Amino acid sequence: MEIDTELIIKQYDANQHNYKILEKTVQSLLVKLINKHGIKTHSITPRIKEIGSFLDKIRRKQIEKPFEQIHDLVGFRVVCLFLSDLDEIGRIIRKEFDVFEEDDKINDTETNIFGYMSLHLKAHVKSTSEPSSEEINKIPFEIQVRTIAQDAWASISHYLDYKKASSIPKQLKRDFHALSGLFYVADTHFSFLKQTQSNILFEKEIS
Repeated sequence: MEIDTELIIKQYDANQHNYKILEKTVQSLLVKLINKHGIKTHSITPRIKEIGSFLDKIRRKQIEKPFEQIHDLVGFRVVCLFLSDLDEIGRIIRKEFDVFEEDDKINDTETNIFGYMSLHLKAHVKSTSEPSSEEINKIPFEIQVRTIAQDAWASISHYLDYKKASSIPKQLKRDFHALSGLFYVADTHFSFLKQTQSNILFEKEIS
């Protein structure tokens, strides 16, 4: 499929101002809303997809209407500390933004491998949010939510180019699965320690 690269770049450049406003608006809202619920995060990072990456995705996926069909041109990554925080952050996002698509790579993934785990939510800013404008509200964006352990695993796997189980060399699969198990155990035990600490503090308060 032939794409009009010049026209796409021109429209991308024309939209940059709105992308930057959206980036600033959503990041500010995420920080405010998550802090309001007392959830500790490691980082909340925004990014606007670079034009080279944007064009590559258009060509790779044969996309005819990129500004309508690609929803992660503006993206955000929320990295939290504990597994137990993921569901709560997901609920906050669903309540405060207009979420139109979800991809749960945590609960819907295969149980035999830690793999690439992350909650992806595609959304728009609600018209009731401030500051807001009709143009900004029309632009879709993606929010990825994951723990530190999941983020570390995703970063290392991406660097090694192990995006799928089929891409792992056969002689390394046993080690890969063993390591994924260690990351998963770390994640679940951190949550266990957090819950245990909360129970101890609660018992002290009522004693």
